[in-house]
Amino acid sequence: MARHRHQSVGLFFEQELRDYVLSGPIWKQRLRTYLGPCLAALLFVLAVRMLIDEASEITWQQFRDALLGIPIVYLVIAALLIALNYCLLITYDLLALQYLRQSLPLRRVALVAFLGYSLGNNLGTLVAAAPVRFHFYSRWGLGAGQIVALLAFGGLTFWSGVWLLGGTTLTLAPIPLPTDVLQLPFTSRALGIGLLVIWCGYAFTCAVWHRPIPIGGMRLRSPPLGLMILQSSVAAVDLTVTSTALYLVLPSEATVPFTLVLAAYLTAIAASLITQVPGGLGVLELILLKLLSGAIGTQVLASLLIFRVLYYVIPLLLGMTTLVVHEAWYGSSVLRREKKEPQRSFADPIV
Repeated sequence: MARHRHQSVGLFFEQELRDYVLSGPIWKQRLRTYLGPCLAALLFVLAVRMLIDEASEITWQQFRDALLGIPIVYLVIAALLIALNYCLLITYDLLALQYLRQSLPLRRVALVAFLGYSLGNNLGTLVAAAPVRFHFYSRWGLGAGQIVALLAFGGLTFWSGVWLLGGTTLTLAPIPLPTDVLQLPFTSRALGIGLLVIWCGYAFTCAVWHRPIPIGGMRLRSPPLGLMILQSSVAAVDLTVTSTALYLVLPSEATVPFTLVLAAYLTAIAASLITQVPGGLGVLELILLKLLSGAIGTQVLASLLIFRVLYYVIPLLLGMTTLVVHEAWYGSSVLRREKKEPQRSFADPIV
């Protein structure tokens, strides 16, 4: 059965669905059928709650004035950059699967990556991104340990980009850190140098250390140096594209260097991930307000809300719609298969 399922990865969905339905006791089939829609409903409730909290952060008039103050061409370019960014995020999962030496059709990886990041960016990794990946990847034959390793590799991909891009940016263009938000006993340039040291240490480990490292009951090897450099490059491009979109929706009369926006965004998004606040709600605004208000003023809050709508809210709504429609279709397909196919025991061979 395991060998058959391994061989079925990458085949037509109809054949895999048949195998999936006919394997296991009836109660497991029922659980698999209803688990997806229940997960979609739970995430939908959390998403609605997040959107209500988001709407209370700023008045409609402030949002409208900020939106009308941005040239339409900038909004269009920012939206296209964010769409490009979500396409680029698929590469995180592709690199993780390459590290695990697993292969899945691109359409499946794209589905999971989009759902994982559109929901995870808003609701958090533990609440949305990890459950979504466990739900889909386990359905397609990956074990729990492999999925945990995939999640860890994706996180490491992101942080390697922060170390490289953040270290380079803060070293070459340091910014004044707000002491009332970030209590750090060193300057931003020293922080940048430290980030570059961490990145170099990671690169050195990948180059010379090939023994498995025990982590949480698993034994993981460091990725090859070529894959590690690809990791950092993808994440650095991802962060640069997102920062560019944020830069484009800032007030048109503001004169602020891109390096300041890039450094502020990297600092804020890293702090948001460390605190695990869903979507960085409040944390992202607070840090960016402190870092950019001197150059832009309090109008930065309205610009941040526009950025949130483009980068967080719209993908969240698309992701929720995609998840609900997909799980409803999948559940109905399983039920139809159960009615058409005769029941078979777990021990019966599948030909």
